[in-house]
Amino acid sequence: MCVFFGECNKVCEHSILAGMDMKEETRRLVIARRNAIPSDERIARSEKACEELERYFGRTVASESRIAAYHALGSEVDIAPFAKSVRLHGWTCAFPVMMRDDNDAKARMTFWDVPLDGTRRAFFDKPARAVTPDDPSLADCMPCDPREIDAVVVPMVAFDAGNMRLGYGGGNYDRFLRELRSDAAVCGIAFREQEVKAVPTEPHDLALPKIIVA
Repeated sequence: MCVFFGECNKVCEHSILAGMDMKEETRRLVIARRNAIPSDERIARSEKACEELERYFGRTVASESRIAAYHALGSEVDIAPFAKSVRLHGWTCAFPVMMRDDNDAKARMTFWDVPLDGTRRAFFDKPARAVTPDDPSLADCMPCDPREIDAVVVPMVAFDAGNMRLGYGGGNYDRFLRELRSDAAVCGIAFREQEVKAVPTEPHDLALPKIIVA
């Protein structure tokens, strides 16, 4: 093997590993900051962010649109108030469900139309836990194709002034956002404690068009 290319491969591998370490350290520090927000303050700030989110989509999303929302994981911004208000605009919500075809398969993020009828859903209580297509919690829910989604609310771990986003490391939203139509409205949402000077990025990472800061 050529020594030059061998050394280049070592440098590239080292750079990738260093980038991964930086991302993990950023996740650890920012999640700790987010967790430290008092729960009552987190609720109040989430509600204000939901109001801003509703106004933003009110300007950018047509009636009868489908919006990909999410159920808050841990100390994320809780957008449940927004999900409850969508019907006032004629919108519907789809929610992410971590899915595996069987217990041995790799999990992937899918989106489902979910009736907001108060039914307890396993993927609401534990958003990171994967279910199989026959899971009882999916009763009355319907899967939807990413190209049928008109707008997306994107959760995150960290962000910077350039609207670069750091997720949890699974690449779920990176893949999902690339499957959307080009005219889909995309908006991130986070607490101000989640802002960092610069998000560690890789060449394939893209900035979000907008991030609402609670």
